[in-house]
Amino acid sequence: MDSTRNKRWSSRRDEAHAMRMAVGDLARAAAGEGWSELVVRRGQVGAYALTTVTCDGREIVVEGMEEPFRRMREVSCTSGHGTWFTCELWFAPGGRGYTGRVDASGPPFAEVPPVAALAELTVFPRQEAPGWLLDALPTAPPLTLPMGGDTHGQWLRGSHNDQPPPPPPSISGDLSYVPATAMTARGFQHKEKRHRHLAVLVRDTDAPKEAHFAVASAGEDCWIIRDRMRATGEGVRSLAVDGTVLRLELTAEAADALETETCFEVLLDLPAEEIERLRTVLPGILRSAGDAPELIGF
Repeated sequence: MDSTRNKRWSSRRDEAHAMRMAVGDLARAAAGEGWSELVVRRGQVGAYALTTVTCDGREIVVEGMEEPFRRMREVSCTSGHGTWFTCELWFAPGGRGYTGRVDASGPPFAEVPPVAALAELTVFPRQEAPGWLLDALPTAPPLTLPMGGDTHGQWLRGSHNDQPPPPPPSISGDLSYVPATAMTARGFQHKEKRHRHLAVLVRDTDAPKEAHFAVASAGEDCWIIRDRMRATGEGVRSLAVDGTVLRLELTAEAADALETETCFEVLLDLPAEEIERLRTVLPGILRSAGDAPELIGF
């Protein structure tokens, strides 16, 4: 978690997703190899929490999940509705994706400690608390429970962006993340200006800004960009051209930044002369990069 704790996220949704990815990495590392299903369940009320990790039906011990789940609940808080009590995540081998669900109404345990119920309503106020949570309070609650603003989202305010902040992560319902594995490129552009290079492969030549894959460089800095908003400046192990396929091998961190799997392919639906131009352009762009990826097939 040290690598993500101080990172500045563009939204609470992004941070909640990153925390779920961190939970998956911890579970995979503890499970080792040869597993077919990992299930992580977190139940929490106040500071009282229980986390179970099941690998192919057998419970295993996984360290380090306290911080990502704590932060996940915090950034998911919705003003007047609190946050989730239960989060379940399912992971399958061979990919970075996950499915799951969160629940902000049902009890996560058979018995809820009174001090935990009181802490929950103090830290995450609700306009309407579920009956089981009220029943767990040490004394009768006041007629009006203390209501606070959405203090967990205040770090987003004062941003240079005048657009309203995106909604917080869901606190009830299904979760799903399916990383991209491929795209088809039907257009290729190369731009050079003042020692800056940009090579762009676009899915739709009539709407080049809607979906694209790009390689950009300026001096020793190099970036891989996908669909404008996703980018990484490191973690690209190799780029390979194999016939009409451009294949990237990425570290897990780079794949998550691009929202892809660690192997991502660009299918080159281009004239042969454009593919040859791509073979020439990409090495020229990447040659001066400080940590250039291995080039294969160029």
